[in-house]
Order: sequence, then C-alpha cells, then structure tokens
Amino acid sequence: MLPVLRSLSEIPAKEWRYLAPRLQLRALPAGAALTRAGEVADQLGFVVSGLIRKLHVTPRGKLVVRGFGGPGSVVGAYVSLLTGEPSHLSVEALTDSELFVLSWGELESLYERHVCWQRLGRRFAELTLIERETRAHELLTLSAAERFARFCADHRDLLPRLRSYDIASYLGITPVSLSRLRARERSRARGQKSV
Repeated sequence: MLPVLRSLSEIPAKEWRYLAPRLQLRALPAGAALTRAGEVADQLGFVVSGLIRKLHVTPRGKLVVRGFGGPGSVVGAYVSLLTGEPSHLSVEALTDSELFVLSWGELESLYERHVCWQRLGRRFAELTLIERETRAHELLTLSAAERFARFCADHRDLLPRLRSYDIASYLGITPVSLSRLRARERSRARGQKSV
C-alpha cells in the first residue's frame, strides 16, 4: 500500500492495518481541486494516478505554477494545514486523477500513535523544504535555458502530459520564450544527430 510511504518510513504491518480504513480513495476530475486558494486545507493527498499542479493566482488573475505531482507524489497546501489559515495555494487536477486522501486531524493523531508516523511527518517536512529551497535556488541563479534543461531532466515522465503554459509558468518565463527554448533544443538535437 502506498509505496511512497514505505520509501519514507518503515511502517509495521499493524500500523498499515490501522491506516487503511482512514484513507479515502478520491477521484478528482480535471480542473477539480483538493484545496482552492482562500479555503482552509484539511486533507493531504497521495497521488495514485493522474497529474496534479500546485499554483498561486496573482491579484490580477495570472496563474503561477509552483509545482506538479504525478503518481507517487504527496500533495497538499502545507502552510494552510499547519496554520489552519486559508491557503494561498490551489492544489488541483490537471488530468483526471485519483488520490488517497487523509484528513490532517487523522495524520496528527497518527503522530501520537507510533514513532513511524512521526518519522514520516518529519520526512514530509524535509522533502518540502528541499523542494522549496531547490526551486528558489533555480529561479535566482539559473538562466531560463538551464531551468528548462533541468526541468526536462527531472520531469521527463510528466512532459508529454503538461501544457506549454504550465511549464512556462513553472519556469518563470513566457510561453513564447519556452517555444524558443524548445526550438533551440530541437535544433541542437538535430545538429548532434548529423555529426
């Protein structure tokens, strides 16, 4: 059950049996949200299938994509979950998706139940911090071409399912700039094949 959890913490069989009835399989059609900006988040999701994006909306209505989650990802509006305040972030399905969801209250009660859940919570926090610091570093220090190359390397399995707008927004560039980067990459690849 949920390989992503097994990879983060060793969980005894008894704890798996306790967790199983507390997880709900939830279908999210494309465009539906686990959490919308302005709502107080109350669930964490474990992506089984489909594709999730995390995004902010500026006061002028511009969408700013902060990340993606494919199968095996853990998704949620963590700041809202931790503070109990309305989320600044939307967590929504880009494609028809299925997630196992767990209420935040259930997760907090698991922390009190067994040390394996505390380890799991710590690993969630660590991975979230790594993701955010890496993203900030890339935006501050890498060129658009370098960010695009790294994105392609890190998200090769997601690329065919992502819209150009979402990729460009994530990279912090315009869709026109993304088209230019892709054209340069295709040209470079053709040049390497002819050598």
